[in-house]
Amino acid sequence: MHKTSWSKRKLILYSLLACCIFLLVLESAFRIYFWSEMKNIHSSVYIQGNTIQMDDSVLVFRNRPFYLDYDRRFQHNEKGMRSQPGDVWMPKKDSSDYWVFLFGASSMEGMGSNKDGEWLDITGVTDYRYNENIAFYLQQYLQEKMPDKKVRVFNAANTSYTIEQSYLRYLQLASQYKMDWVISMDGQNNPPALAQGVSVLEEVKTDWQHNPSRKFPLKLVIPLTSHSVFINSFKQYLFHIKQSARLTTNIKNNFPRRDYWVKNNSPSLLFKKTGDNTRLAVELFYQQLLQFDSSLTARNQKHLLLVQPHLIFRDTLLMNETEKALLRYYQHAFNNPWENSFLKQLREEFSKKVGSTNTSVQLLNQTDTLGSQVFVDYCHFTSTANRFIAHLILQHILAETRPSRKEAEFGFKEVLTNLGH
Repeated sequence: MHKTSWSKRKLILYSLLACCIFLLVLESAFRIYFWSEMKNIHSSVYIQGNTIQMDDSVLVFRNRPFYLDYDRRFQHNEKGMRSQPGDVWMPKKDSSDYWVFLFGASSMEGMGSNKDGEWLDITGVTDYRYNENIAFYLQQYLQEKMPDKKVRVFNAANTSYTIEQSYLRYLQLASQYKMDWVISMDGQNNPPALAQGVSVLEEVKTDWQHNPSRKFPLKLVIPLTSHSVFINSFKQYLFHIKQSARLTTNIKNNFPRRDYWVKNNSPSLLFKKTGDNTRLAVELFYQQLLQFDSSLTARNQKHLLLVQPHLIFRDTLLMNETEKALLRYYQHAFNNPWENSFLKQLREEFSKKVGSTNTSVQLLNQTDTLGSQVFVDYCHFTSTANRFIAHLILQHILAETRPSRKEAEFGFKEVLTNLGH
């Protein structure tokens, strides 16, 4: 019998060809499944395999339009605003519509516990669904109070934004849409210290250039995941199965890191003596906050600008075990004296910079004494706190919109009762 003998080179070539055919078949199968799942979602392979944020010539970065969360908790609409999956097109406004736009950063957007460090191991709170954030609750509450209107609350907040970026984002959208109300919550992401002559936006640009997506290995991985459904699905599967296992283990063991930090004696909060760099950062924050306020006032735009609360200002006597663990972990691992001093001085300077008569700019310090858990890390909120803040905003809108302030206050007291406070 004649026996064919292949050379090593031919064997390698045919093996590579077989692998390529197998991968093509696999990729085709994954693409068919992808399109069947995404046909009503309006996303694409490139979007889903890419970063959740993208470059922007004005804002430095912004949410990627049409991006769908892996667990379908939310999707970015055509303007990059967090929305219900599939609800991606901006509607046309008519006379019966009442539109509120929310700006700010991740707390307003609806982030759960920060995944860096042990925050998630202490709380187990992942990012919120589109119907669990401040925007959704506010829309519900406003619709109840305005049955003759079709209320829409658009969530234009963006993770990691400074107040300057919130303002620039507002200007972008205000040129396209007529807004009945503008709400923004800022203060967490501004740099805690600035050198003379350095702008906040320059700092943001520098940080963005050092984003992990621009470094190895993501710099090499993203071009592959943004063009291959199979590779992206494999990457996402590995990431989410790891996170799921992390959450499952924590739940099964009743969050051991929470118990550890509750019992741990961490150092006290650290502060620096107020220096020129911190003072300049605080001055610039209020300068930009008041610029935002003045611009909105000049446009006759109804608005409310909030200074974001923080874990370190919570009344410790009102903290539950989880918040105590969070604070002690913060004091141990994130106890940055520059950051603490900046946040403290923001509060101390509020009345001096803003004045007592400006009701459109407010220090959101009601959360300091809320009688239930507020935070799921250093600045992101529980679902209860999301509802609480939505009602604070509701109270302000009703007080400014309707002739009787008492009606707004009555609605606020009602929700406090419903929340158990």
